[in-house]
Amino acid sequence: MTWASYHNHTTFSDGAHSPSAYLPFAEVTGVTRLGFADHYYKAAPDATTTPDWAIQPEALESYFNTISALVNTHPTIEITTGLEFDWLDESAKWLAPIATDKRLDYTIGSVHFVGTESIDLTRSFWEALTLDEVNEVIRRYWQTVRDMASSRLFDIVGHLDLYKKFGFYPTESMQDVISDALDAISDAKMVVELNTAGWRKPCKVCYPDETLLRECFRRNLPVTISSDAHQANLVAADFDRAADLLARIGYQQLTTFRQREPLRVPLAQ
Repeated sequence: MTWASYHNHTTFSDGAHSPSAYLPFAEVTGVTRLGFADHYYKAAPDATTTPDWAIQPEALESYFNTISALVNTHPTIEITTGLEFDWLDESAKWLAPIATDKRLDYTIGSVHFVGTESIDLTRSFWEALTLDEVNEVIRRYWQTVRDMASSRLFDIVGHLDLYKKFGFYPTESMQDVISDALDAISDAKMVVELNTAGWRKPCKVCYPDETLLRECFRRNLPVTISSDAHQANLVAADFDRAADLLARIGYQQLTTFRQREPLRVPLAQ
């Protein structure tokens, strides 16, 4: 099997290794399309500071240049440039200038924050909530995903049900807000990633879970596989397992990207 792996983080944000360090691991794991998507975060249009887990504004040009310098250095690997954008309420207006940069081959839109609260940083955030508050956070999460997709700035929706990372689930139906979010993803022609990192987290379930993936398939939403690697050795972690799951659901194709154009490839290559 050969793979495309697009959700990889480097030392430009919160990854442990440089972009070049990923190449040997890509070669031995069959990754022939390798993309980097370091975190891009901006809290407000006039924000003057950036958290250390995101790419620093002054490092953005170096990021683009470093990845560009790797292109054509490995004839068996197509190297592409992306960013993972942290979506915040009303952030389209200040993310758009970067999200539309012509040097990007693809963009990932991700929701890590509901309002001003990070939902995937600590288990203690969830433990402090009542059941009603858990339901409200999850409901607002799906509404935020809908808003992110509706911006039409992004090509891939990152870890679609990330809120379950620490094993907290709603106790009431979320079907209405999930349906709204998936409608927005479909209308924006976004690709859903099967993010294998969930299998490595406390929830022990991929993002999104099988039930949600089946709903994506029913709606003909395209998919890609990612490992959300923060270490080079995880560049294709659990890709075989992910491909088996997608095939069982009925998927026959994955989506790859080149200069913001989605390209379909067979699931089994």
